[in-house]
Amino acid sequence: MEVSMSELISIIIPVYKVPENMLKDCIESCMNQTWKNIEIILVDDESPDKCGEICDRYKDQDARVKVIHQKNKGLSGARNTGVKNANGKWIMFVDGDDYIDLRMCKNLIKAISDKDIDVVCCPYIRKSGNKLIKCNFEGIHTGLYVNDECKLLQEKVLVFNAHFSSAYGKLIRREFLIKNDIFHNEKLRQGAEGIEFNIRVFEKTKKVLIIDEFLYYYIYNDNSISNKHDEKNHYYVLKCFETIKDNIVKSKNKDELLKLFYNRIIYVITTTAISGYFSPSNKENFKIKKDKYMKYLKQPIVAESLKLADYKEINMLNRIVILLIKFKMFRILEFLGYTRKKMKSKK
Repeated sequence: MEVSMSELISIIIPVYKVPENMLKDCIESCMNQTWKNIEIILVDDESPDKCGEICDRYKDQDARVKVIHQKNKGLSGARNTGVKNANGKWIMFVDGDDYIDLRMCKNLIKAISDKDIDVVCCPYIRKSGNKLIKCNFEGIHTGLYVNDECKLLQEKVLVFNAHFSSAYGKLIRREFLIKNDIFHNEKLRQGAEGIEFNIRVFEKTKKVLIIDEFLYYYIYNDNSISNKHDEKNHYYVLKCFETIKDNIVKSKNKDELLKLFYNRIIYVITTTAISGYFSPSNKENFKIKKDKYMKYLKQPIVAESLKLADYKEINMLNRIVILLIKFKMFRILEFLGYTRKKMKSKK
């Protein structure tokens, strides 16, 4: 099927406390797309810095740029504002500290071979400093997925190393989102909101296309909230997964998804220990760290996952960390936290 130039793509960029140079790189990578039939919706989520002014300057340079200044609603709320104000046939989410290949819009839209396709996905490149790592979709072949085949993709959303759980790197038909009332959950302000969103997307979609071009650049930030201790965020993440479970139990693919769900939380539990409570970024004394993490482990969804996970499907390192947790060997976890930071500082 020959794609018409009338296929308008709405690129939605939430903006909140993005470093100035990164925000400029992001916006300009969208403005300079080889596919010109786009609109760029910059949602300034009440950023307290100069982000809003930068957005307005780009609006004055290019008529395709639309800026919305709103009271802070978080990432999910900003994305929803973009969708509700979009005019495009297609939606693309881009985070304000990332950027995209100049061919991304054109290559995704040109790949569409069936008018009923709801979602087109491409893998991404993870950029950490000067290092570029291609994040392939593990266990996902390229090509068209139809009807029940889409349930495999839904399962892959929960697989830690599948690199398929993000809202970005996807072109989504706006009519599909509106018709099925699929918006980001605004109560989930931090954590796994992308997983929760995608579980619902792949529950409803009937046709998905996977291409094998790396067109999205995810900028890894070791100082981001997901990579340091923030107790409030740890509990936000658990709230996300509680909501994900609520969606799973309504799914036709419930049994398989629940198995993957508990395994996925094991990675959350181990990461929260090493990169959170027992990381060097947590300056509390050891007893407080231990007591707070013990309280975290008693949360119903955590305790349930520790009991029901299939440990044969979890890698050796995480199994070792779980054993340390079960035997309350928290001093070793603290050592692992310091070791992880030291290794990252050498990269």
